[in-house]
Amino acid sequence: MDKTNGQLFLDASHRLTTALGHVKLPEDVLETLKYPKALLRVSIPVRMDNGELKIFQGYRVRYDDSRGPAKGGVRYHPGVSMDEVQSLAFG
Repeated sequence: MDKTNGQLFLDASHRLTTALGHVKLPEDVLETLKYPKALLRVSIPVRMDNGELKIFQGYRVRYDDSRGPAKGGVRYHPGVSMDEVQSLAFG
């Protein structure tokens, strides 16, 4: 599991639930907002100059795009996790 054990996304999801307590929306809208439309995890093998093969992870998360292009999260960094990218896209 990600190094944060999903805590970043759980925190973001809790904030959404709290905020939606102040507005009247159908339950199906809440369910649509909770889950991403797509999660993509890629492994990119790179042959380094010294001949060593390293595998780099990349993540892409996309939420609702019913109103046009979606804001999403994309990160390429050795210290990033799917949880972090999902939390960024969720915002």
